[in-house]
Amino acid sequence: MDLELPTEARALLDAVVAIGSDLDLRGVLSRIVEASCQLTDAEYGVLGIVDDEGAFIDLVPNAEAGQQFDQVGMMPKGHGLLGLVPRERRSIRVEHVAEHPVSSGTFPGSHPVIDRFLGAPVLVGERAFGHLYLGNKRGGMEFTATDQALVEALARAAGVMIENARTYEQVEWRRRWLAATGEIGRDLTGAASAEEALDELVVSLRDLCGARLVAYVGVAGGLLEIRQTAGDSDSAAAVVDSYADQIREVTVSRVPERRPEGSGRTTLVVPVDTRLDGPGAILVEHAEETPSLRDIMLDLVTVTASQLGLILDRRQALSERARLLVARDRDRIARDLHDLVIQRLFATGMQLQGARDLDAAELRARVDGTIAELDGAISELRSVIFELGTGTDRSLLEEVRSLLGEYAGVLGFQPLLRLHGPVDRALAPDAGGHVLGTLREALSNVARHARASSVSVELTASSAWFRLRVVDDGAGFDPTGVADGNGSANLRGRAEDLGGHLQVTSAPGAGTTLEWVIPTVG
Repeated sequence: MDLELPTEARALLDAVVAIGSDLDLRGVLSRIVEASCQLTDAEYGVLGIVDDEGAFIDLVPNAEAGQQFDQVGMMPKGHGLLGLVPRERRSIRVEHVAEHPVSSGTFPGSHPVIDRFLGAPVLVGERAFGHLYLGNKRGGMEFTATDQALVEALARAAGVMIENARTYEQVEWRRRWLAATGEIGRDLTGAASAEEALDELVVSLRDLCGARLVAYVGVAGGLLEIRQTAGDSDSAAAVVDSYADQIREVTVSRVPERRPEGSGRTTLVVPVDTRLDGPGAILVEHAEETPSLRDIMLDLVTVTASQLGLILDRRQALSERARLLVARDRDRIARDLHDLVIQRLFATGMQLQGARDLDAAELRARVDGTIAELDGAISELRSVIFELGTGTDRSLLEEVRSLLGEYAGVLGFQPLLRLHGPVDRALAPDAGGHVLGTLREALSNVARHARASSVSVELTASSAWFRLRVVDDGAGFDPTGVADGNGSANLRGRAEDLGGHLQVTSAPGAGTTLEWVIPTVG
């Protein structure tokens, strides 16, 4: 026997089936709003999504309401009837909005006039996901008790469907995260491979989070070093500087920080744990955080930070292993040379002892020649032994860090360091001395003339060029009205002697940018 359902019940079932056919969360929400309007014959419908504090973070309209959105241009504050639904946590039906006791505030002039109102909370479990608002039943009619019952039933069913769609979105996001990061960092046989893995990791993280910028920032003695970036690299220094306090704080507390930015956007600052490479943090700026991802994005970025820390530790371990092998080899060679010197001295002594029977002139000539030879050999061997025993000086990067720390007191603030490419391996030691001299001169000029409040220092190494870039936000100057002083002439001369060039860009009130570029030679 066929069961004849009431028209309202059949419409409700059709709406539930239609909503359940979509796994995309945004699609589910749109279908909920459209189905609610169709069931009640409402002209306008909006599902307002709220955050943990109950503030509206997104709106999902029906087609008619969506046409008004660009003109309204503001998010509701949750006053009046819009706030009554979440406070009461029940459906509210109003015949005339203007006559209701809690109706307050004014709508923007471009907002459609709402006289009839029906609202209901949409709960996922016991937690408010959002609130469904319907306005103006077509034909000027009032919303009925049946309309209210249908919307309540649809809202309860919607809560289950939203939870299913959120679960699907979370699973899909995790799948994409595993696919994007699973292969990164497996082959780290060289420093270049590690750099490539780190670059791939931050690029994948930015794509996954839909962020404006992702940066890995090292913290060395209070100095922030932008080591990897993905996204708007031109603004990276300014963005990192604006979050400098949070970055330093999380590297000390080891507790990730989430900062809501409004309109479904958030910024994450997550510490990177390492045992060998020093403290640091991942900055994910203005990520797209949907309601589904609010609970898992921070967790997965934290896991990514752990993966990044492992890559850094392995790279550092390989570097230290290479240095240890070199040190051992140097020590072996030094011992061999010492033994060689002793043996040669012994052999020479035997030769001199055997020269007793020679006449005076031959003996004198042999002794003088042997002494001269030994003096030269001993001097040369002593130099080689000293060089092998002491090893090389500090790396270019360590020298740059030390120099920036030295000038922090002179400038009154800590400069920001930004790194691109294999900075420590790009130049011969002699060229590294020119880099340090140029940086010292540039920082001195900033301290003397710029009246700056921030300075960023960028070192970029490629297979062809090495670039030092110093940017300050100081007073600037008109380059056309200033001749090269001794400082600029020296910097230009250093670059040209090495086959490079110097470029200084400035304008009054716009700060100064110095770019010093030379060819890489090693």
